[in-house]
Amino acid sequence: MNLQFKLKDVLEVDLYYGFYEIFVVGGFDVRANPDFFVEILDLKTNDSILLREKSFKIRDYKNGKRAVKFFTFQITNKSKFKISVHNYEDLTVYHSMIGANPFSIFNLLDILGVAKRNPIPLENIEILLIS
Repeated sequence: MNLQFKLKDVLEVDLYYGFYEIFVVGGFDVRANPDFFVEILDLKTNDSILLREKSFKIRDYKNGKRAVKFFTFQITNKSKFKISVHNYEDLTVYHSMIGANPFSIFNLLDILGVAKRNPIPLENIEILLIS
């Protein structure tokens, strides 16, 4: 199951038993504030699913777009869930990894204003849920 949606969308969807991955789609360098999260709420029990944030962010192409694996979770009971993204206003996604290393020459050029990376607009960033 692949479910791709915009940051502002709120979905109600049936999810089945299994392991799931959540990707941020749009670029290979994702910077999020600590309050950024995806809420997956079981509508029958009103319980939230525990998401595990990936400390090592895996980069891959998903549906022909650059993506970063951000969260994983497990569903143990089939149910209808409400999925929403919170605190995404400070989310910054860049097309490439150039400059992601703090010791990179590209960061020095960015600080000096010689070469500036432009973030991808929030309306172009999507969330992808894969089972």
